[in-house]
This record gives sequence, structure tokens and C-alpha cells, in this order.
Amino acid sequence: MVSWSEDDDSSENYYQYATSGSDDGIVKIPATTDDSEFEGTEFVLCHEHGKRAERLVAFEGIHTGRRFLACAVKDGKNYGLVEWIDPSWPATMENALSKLWDMYEESKRNRTEDNLMNSFVVHKLTQEKIKLQASYERLVEDVQALLDENERRAQMKSKPDKSKLQEKYDML
Repeated sequence: MVSWSEDDDSSENYYQYATSGSDDGIVKIPATTDDSEFEGTEFVLCHEHGKRAERLVAFEGIHTGRRFLACAVKDGKNYGLVEWIDPSWPATMENALSKLWDMYEESKRNRTEDNLMNSFVVHKLTQEKIKLQASYERLVEDVQALLDENERRAQMKSKPDKSKLQEKYDML
């Protein structure tokens, strides 16, 4: 039966992981994922808080896939890992998990760097678009002014001069 006693040294990694969180007495639990098959009628109470322990499955580092019990209280000195249900993985499995998580983290860093570089490119293109839009608007204004001037000249040429009309009329 699982107990809340920290005297149970059944898992070497339990103590390594549990003490790696911080120096202020707060024990950090690994990231978790759901496992619908991790259930049972038996439950464990925290001696400190008197609350039922949560059943969790690790989804981080070399403990990925291991089930454990954690205190249900999310803050305070006794928050954290209670006890591992599953034994430690063999060293080869831990090594493989460690490499996979390293690959994942590197991929995540690369995507972040790519996103940053792409945001710089987008910013540069946006600035260029703004400049081109301003140039286009000036060009449209210049073309409109030129068309207006041509129309004005055409109207001037098409307005008949009264003296010339009078001459033509007199000739008839």
C-alpha cells in the first residue's frame, strides 16, 4: 500500500526529483498528462492537509509515463510529489526519454528562433509596404493633377473664341 511517509526509500529517483525543485521546502511535481486507466478505490490522505492525494502521470523528462501520487494542496511547504507508483525506468529507457525530450526542446527552440526571424521579416516587409503605399498615393495624386491639367487644356482649346466665331459668321 502506498503511504505518505518520506522514510520509504523505494525509488532513488523519487528523492532526486523531489529535492531538485527548490531550496525553500516546496517540492515541484513534473508536468502531467491524463491516464483514464489510473484509478482505483484505494486512496491515500495527506497527513499534513488531510486531503486525498491526486493520481497523476508524469509527462516530462526521464519520468514520462510513470504514475505517482501528489498532494492535492497546490501551495505551501508540503505541496509536491508524494510517492511514485511505478518503479523507475531502466537506465536505457531513461536515456532514451532524456534524448527524446532534448530533441523536443531543441526543436521548440528552433521554432522559436524561426518565429522571431519571421517576425523581423514581417516587420521589415510591413515598413516597406508603408513606404510603397505612400509613394503610390503621391503617384496617384500626380497622375490626377496631370489629368486635370490636360482636361483643362482640352476645355480651353474647345472653347470657341468669340471673335473667330464672329468672323466665320460674317463670312457666310
